[in-house]
Amino acid sequence: MSDRGGVLSKVVDEIAGYVETGLNVHLVGPRASGRSEICSLIAARLEDAGSPVLQISGHRAWQNEPFAALIAAGIGTSATPGPRRTIGEMTAALSKQLDGDTIVVIDDADSLDTYSVGALRNIHRQRRLLAVTSSRHQHPVAENTLMLGISPAVQVRTPTLDVGEVHEVCRAILGGPVEAGSLARVTMVTGGLLGLVRAVATVGPRTGILEELDGLWRLPRRTGWAPELAAAVEPLVAGLDQSAWDGATALAVTGPVPLDEAEKMVERSVLEALFANGLARHSEDGPGSGVVGLYPPMIGDYLITEGSAFGLVIARNHLDSEQQLIDHATQRPRGADAALLHQRSLHQMADEVSRARRAWTEAPSADTALPLLVALRNTAAPRDQIEEVERRTPLTDSQEAAWMLAWFASWKAVELGDLSAAKDVLDRGLSRLPTFTATLEGAKAHLQFQTEYVPEQPTVTPAPRDEIGPEILGVVEAERHLAAGSVDRARAVLEGINPQSQLMVGMQAFLTGLADVFSGDLDRGIDFAHEHLEAAHRSANAELILAHSYLSVLALSIAGRLAEASQVAFRTLSSSSVAAHRDLAHTGILTLGAEIAMAQGRPEYARSLASQIGGAKVPLGPWPGMVASIMAPTTGRMPSLKELCELVGQRLDAGYTVGAVFLAVEAVERGVNENKHITRAAALAVESESPLLQGMGAYAAAAATGDIAGLREAIVTLADAGALVFVTRAAITLAILQREAGDLHGAAETLDTAWERSETSGNRIGLFRRAATHIGLSAREDEVLRLLPEGRTSASLATDLEMSTRTVETHLHNISRKTGVSGREDLARVATTWLRPVPNGDYSAGAKHFTSGS
Repeated sequence: MSDRGGVLSKVVDEIAGYVETGLNVHLVGPRASGRSEICSLIAARLEDAGSPVLQISGHRAWQNEPFAALIAAGIGTSATPGPRRTIGEMTAALSKQLDGDTIVVIDDADSLDTYSVGALRNIHRQRRLLAVTSSRHQHPVAENTLMLGISPAVQVRTPTLDVGEVHEVCRAILGGPVEAGSLARVTMVTGGLLGLVRAVATVGPRTGILEELDGLWRLPRRTGWAPELAAAVEPLVAGLDQSAWDGATALAVTGPVPLDEAEKMVERSVLEALFANGLARHSEDGPGSGVVGLYPPMIGDYLITEGSAFGLVIARNHLDSEQQLIDHATQRPRGADAALLHQRSLHQMADEVSRARRAWTEAPSADTALPLLVALRNTAAPRDQIEEVERRTPLTDSQEAAWMLAWFASWKAVELGDLSAAKDVLDRGLSRLPTFTATLEGAKAHLQFQTEYVPEQPTVTPAPRDEIGPEILGVVEAERHLAAGSVDRARAVLEGINPQSQLMVGMQAFLTGLADVFSGDLDRGIDFAHEHLEAAHRSANAELILAHSYLSVLALSIAGRLAEASQVAFRTLSSSSVAAHRDLAHTGILTLGAEIAMAQGRPEYARSLASQIGGAKVPLGPWPGMVASIMAPTTGRMPSLKELCELVGQRLDAGYTVGAVFLAVEAVERGVNENKHITRAAALAVESESPLLQGMGAYAAAAATGDIAGLREAIVTLADAGALVFVTRAAITLAILQREAGDLHGAAETLDTAWERSETSGNRIGLFRRAATHIGLSAREDEVLRLLPEGRTSASLATDLEMSTRTVETHLHNISRKTGVSGREDLARVATTWLRPVPNGDYSAGAKHFTSGS
């Protein structure tokens, strides 16, 4: 049951570290969180280190049997039948068993019989025990628990798996990657509990919860629930009394509700019982009093079908009261809070579809159709339902009708990938709604900008009744300027727009944030994106959620704040309100997310995200990252250097200078030297109004020609623009050029500096793989280097690696020669920094390799 390279390794390392310093450890967590497995892993770790270990387990069925836990562990047993052992005899037997430096590992310590607890606490008073105990959360804490009797101690909680760890578990069981949206849903519905994740991955393929399509595992159902999963959930709710069972069922049906509503629906004592059993959580990430809901959410799926009939009545009465539902969270929830709010969002979305459908059915019009269309798309409704609304909604000479046609055109172009049908919708609208020509022409230009090329500015004068026309024409003009890097002109246009509609306000804000980013004011751009992203979540506007999330991920990644960027991307991809959307911002988030995962040394998760990019109906978009082919999907390949350069040229011909410059940097880092498209992109960037593009253009030009002095100047320009990630990438390229010029020591110093200055990025070992690839250690040299930080002597290294001491010394010499780093201490340092190995680090499908001679 070794998990030393798995999702539990971090907590096992943490516990082992405490034990090594002489501290007792109390491991707490709910059922299905991996507590028992962690106990087994820590026992194996301690035994491997040479410490004697005594393993004991509690069991609720044995709690009334004196010394049951100790007897089950083989303490005080007798080969022949006889009278029950006395307290003194059992204590003596336990003391003998614990003679020396034995460490006690006790699983389910909260279920120990009181006699065994007494014996262990008595031994601890006589001579201090060193123990690792595990239990569920106890609220309130029992007076006779073992955890109060063994000290000094620290408390460690079982881990809640993040999306990358959930993917690691699922991939190991399923044998293949999981689609990104499905992976996020598995993470949310299981609450990141290891046992439930394993249950879904194991049972899923046999029950239809998970289906394999094009090499990817997906959740075709909305809830990810099947009756066969009841066996995994029932242990979590075992032991509830009838009132708690009723209350839990009611919460399952209503979904998470504000605290004051929860107290009206069920008695406070019932809520307290659910909290005490770890089955309910109170998220403070929502407005007002926060949200109360079942945790993990899978419990709710179970109780909806298996719960109490009286609880269903309670929920029905509550829902009939039509109390106000809360908005989306205003903060960035994590872990259990995110799971609760995700569950809440699903309930709200279903309610919104019902309300909007009733209103449209009673009075079909553009006014009532638009809310229904948005709600249907949010819930991944079938195409025919949206087409029914289009067919049955009368077209009147109104602003709302023109805006509805713009919505249909965008849906057909981006969601269905049918640009021709989208243009037909707008052309028909132009002939039938001449009063709103500005709105429709602006929508057509915006659609062309999003999917084909930078169009000419429409020359149309808005009619007095056409209020949205001037707004969307202004947006198109700002888009055109920004795409060329003309940030000052774009700002002037944006400041002159005073939009009134929610979507136009959001689009103006998105472009304003992009202007901040391209101007090098990244902190302002990040704050601006976060502010508008939260507003979009509150309004449940999926299109704006995606747009502002993309902006946030882009800005954070450029600033080198990789962990934050990854969190924003995950939150968006797992959000119920955007789950059905597959627009260009969604492609951008997936592409940037995959690149961030590669930079963090998480290639498997990167592939999982990249696999979704190929499903985009529109393969190219105007902004950085909106290129479906730039990251190789699981079943595909990376573009060749020739294809990448041609893609830069295509972007330039379409008028997307900004997107072309980002691709040009990718190209030179992958090995492109002088190329007409790269040269053209670099020149346009340097001449632009954007400090960020100026630095990137100078970087691309210097890297392509091997100009070390020019590269140093580009790094300064990028640093002034706050683009830490490109500063780091350019420094790595500089180190490679130094190595090719024969300055290995200087290259090592450059990499040292780059590592230290990129600390803000957190885990960034993947960024440095280009340098490691260029150094090219052999497999044996790599093994020797990995063991150096442990302080091994050459003789001990030789023993561990089954080679002679002389061979080890030869390898160390070769490592120093290749890296430009001498001395064991410095080699050990680089082995834990820029030469650190990537876990499961297969970069064959996505590594970026720079060599000036390729």
